[in-house]
Amino acid sequence: MEWIDIREKVHITCDDGSALEGMITDRTEDTISFSIPADDKRFKLFHPGEKVTGVVFKKNKGVRFHGIIGSRVSAEAPTYTISKISGWKSVQRRNYVRVDCTDPLTYTADRYLIESVAFTRDLSRVNDELEQHMKDGMMLDISAGGLKLFCEEDISEGQKIILKFPIRNEEYILRGTVMHKQMIVNPSGIRYFYGIRFDDILEKTQEMIVNHVFQIMRKMGRK
Repeated sequence: MEWIDIREKVHITCDDGSALEGMITDRTEDTISFSIPADDKRFKLFHPGEKVTGVVFKKNKGVRFHGIIGSRVSAEAPTYTISKISGWKSVQRRNYVRVDCTDPLTYTADRYLIESVAFTRDLSRVNDELEQHMKDGMMLDISAGGLKLFCEEDISEGQKIILKFPIRNEEYILRGTVMHKQMIVNPSGIRYFYGIRFDDILEKTQEMIVNHVFQIMRKMGRK
């Protein structure tokens, strides 16, 4: 607990799969209090007894823990106390946990297109242009550092790629690089599997994916 400081960011994943970012306002040996800005588009009200998972990072290292919303604290911003904290585990920002999944996505490895938007920081602004070149693929696993792509297109290692996929009703368009490639030949044709590393990904997006991964792990643990 000493590792967590007041005013640090904490990323909360709820039992219903939603996720948000708060700020630690207080801590004791047994509890952590956090506030959330009322103007956050993912804002929600918590109720006593709700189970949550928290993640706090300092540079490339962090800790993950489970707890229960104990009470709401009287303050200007909605503030809650997490009690019955357990399951402390160290996590590495750059050594992300990877989980299996089977989710559709779209992508493009069109070199000309990717070069034409190379200096566009927010790819959602060129979504219409990207949509014309997107192909269907499948995400087979994901971490905050990258994902495994299954598709029918032959793409070279080192090739830049743009990926588009949803997480909790929010769509992400990310750049990546093909780090390794595997192909399987069968009577119906050739199938390709690629290890993709995310490039130039925003820290906030990485942390949302971390929370998504933890939520998948929690659901698997219940089965």
